Amino acid sequence: MEKIQVLEEKITKVIDKIKNLTEENTELNAKIKTLQEDLNGKNEQLQTMKENLKDIDKSKADIDRLNNERETIKSQVEDLIKELDSVEI
Repeated sequence: MEKIQVLEEKITKVIDKIKNLTEENTELNAKIKTLQEDLNGKNEQLQTMKENLKDIDKSKADIDRLNNERETIKSQVEDLIKELDSVEI
C-alpha cells in the first residue's frame, strides 16, 4: 500500500511539474509573440528611415547641382558686367 501512495505522490508531482512547464511555455510564447511584434515594428521603422535617408541623399545631390548652377550663372553675370564696364558709352 505504501508503494502505491509513493507512486501516487510522484505522479502528482510530475503532473504539477507538467502544469508549471505548460504555464511557463504559454508565458514564453506570449513573450516571443510580443518581441516578434516589436521586431516587426522596428523593421518597419528602419525601412522608413532608409527611405528617408535616400530622400535626403537625393535632396543633397539636388542642392549640390543647384549650387553648381548658381556658381555658373554668377560667373556668367560677372563676365557680362565686366564686358559692360569695358564698353565706353
